[in-house]
Amino acid sequence: MHPPRAVLALTALVALAGAPAAAKRLNVPLVDTPLEACPGDAIEPDEIVEGQLPGELMGATVMFPFEVPAGTTSVRVKYCWESGHTVDLGIWDARPGRKAWAEEQFRGWGGSSHPDVTITPQGFSTEAEYEAEPRGHVPGRTTRGYRPGPLPPGSWAAELGVASVAPNETDGVDFRLEIELSSDPAFAAEPYVPAPYDATPANSAPGWYAGDMHVHAEHSALGDATMTETFDFAFRSLEDGGAGLDFITLSDYVVPSGWDEIGRYQALHPGKLVIRSSEVITYHGHSQNHASARYVDHRAGPLYELLRPSGDLKRLRKKRDPRAWFKEIRKAGGWTQLNHPTTCPTSIPICSQICRGCAWDYTEKQTKLSFVDAIEVHNGPPDFQEPTSIWTTLALALWEDALAKGFRITAVGSSDSHHAGEALTENQAPLGTGHTVVYAQALSEPGIRDAVRAGHAYVKVYGPAVPELRLEGSIPGSADPPAIMGDELKAASVEFTAQVLDIDPEDEAEGALELVVLKDGLPVETVPVSAPSTEHAFASSGPGRYRLELRRGEALLAFTNPIYVKPKKR
Repeated sequence: MHPPRAVLALTALVALAGAPAAAKRLNVPLVDTPLEACPGDAIEPDEIVEGQLPGELMGATVMFPFEVPAGTTSVRVKYCWESGHTVDLGIWDARPGRKAWAEEQFRGWGGSSHPDVTITPQGFSTEAEYEAEPRGHVPGRTTRGYRPGPLPPGSWAAELGVASVAPNETDGVDFRLEIELSSDPAFAAEPYVPAPYDATPANSAPGWYAGDMHVHAEHSALGDATMTETFDFAFRSLEDGGAGLDFITLSDYVVPSGWDEIGRYQALHPGKLVIRSSEVITYHGHSQNHASARYVDHRAGPLYELLRPSGDLKRLRKKRDPRAWFKEIRKAGGWTQLNHPTTCPTSIPICSQICRGCAWDYTEKQTKLSFVDAIEVHNGPPDFQEPTSIWTTLALALWEDALAKGFRITAVGSSDSHHAGEALTENQAPLGTGHTVVYAQALSEPGIRDAVRAGHAYVKVYGPAVPELRLEGSIPGSADPPAIMGDELKAASVEFTAQVLDIDPEDEAEGALELVVLKDGLPVETVPVSAPSTEHAFASSGPGRYRLELRRGEALLAFTNPIYVKPKKR
């Protein structure tokens, strides 16, 4: 069930600046709750913590300290909470002294999809074990989404993120933590060895490369596709039933745990690129940390430490704005991306339950658009209830508004796939539907980054079978190479050439294709398109942003980033 289009269009424009202000003295009552032992595989906890998270904490994170002695070989945390709400779990290892837990102590996060987490010096269970029971406990093996390795003694913490509290909740959200420690030497018998990531370009030649910039696998929600399934489908040809892509960004939730596994698969897919990425999930928006090869702190709301036995909360940090982690990502050599910024707005009550933080609710000041390299204008199913998803229509308007303000942000499209070639629900899309085609100097992490930042890209909303688009601009009489999408030309007049390539004649039978020329986001010309290819020449009509859209009726199939025409200085 989904809200009416009119409600979506109206409420998607409402932006919430942050979480509700916390009271000066907050307390988490550590009391017995109606919750019994957390469901799932058996556990023999050394410590149980239960109580109530007050509704005022919605959007905040509470760190629950627990002690891990020297010689520990396994830390296991199970948790559960009162139905109707959502509480997320993360784990942090021993902090230095009494300081707050920082990035160096981060061991993993799975949101609400990981009810039973184990961390050991050993690696992960086999793919067969995972597929048989994705959420099952495998003694001595680290749970996907968490980092295996040495277990330093000291004050660890279970992070509880108060993601969603049901409206009109007055008594707080019941929760239960169960912590089990083990010193069994068998759990440290085979220390984890990361697989080195091969940063050599998958293809060193310049060219157009197709990729999906938002792909989840087994280190996101437990039950998501394995890396084998994900990579095999992404890089298998269209003729053989795959997505036929050249690259993907492996964008698991928050965590870097999957990055050390990519190297085990690279040689199986020569000429293909898997970019190290992660989705920075906060309660007011999701974004991408592409190719920085570093974890950035996802705890964006107010951060507290629980003091026992009183249950009082000590504030460790105020809220953290995205401009901070965008700066960190760029400094580390990566690039940034706003994910599905208009999808399921927070102002629609049901969205806080089913898609918390999906819409971008941060203000321009909190975001700092000059730190944003890309906006995911299209995400997921191309025709979710409409010929073109209402979320895509709204995101196009958001992107055009940013361009009009002078921010050169690149539009990209992604699938947000969780199950490789499958879409298990109507709001999911198979990998590659949609995706982005970029012109890069090499098929490598830096090559794709530079192409995205330059705007040398267009989006295929309906997937790989959509025809190719090209847009070039030249200054009359100039011997310079033509400009392409994302470039700028300073001239009184520019001659453009638009091309639609690789049109399948059978595709035309589904309806007439049209190429739309837009200036500053508004259509100025529409021409018919026919197989096998169509070329259309047009001239600029003054300064502005010129781009293309490929449409079939009301359905948007593909669109380009603009070429910018600026006045020529005298």
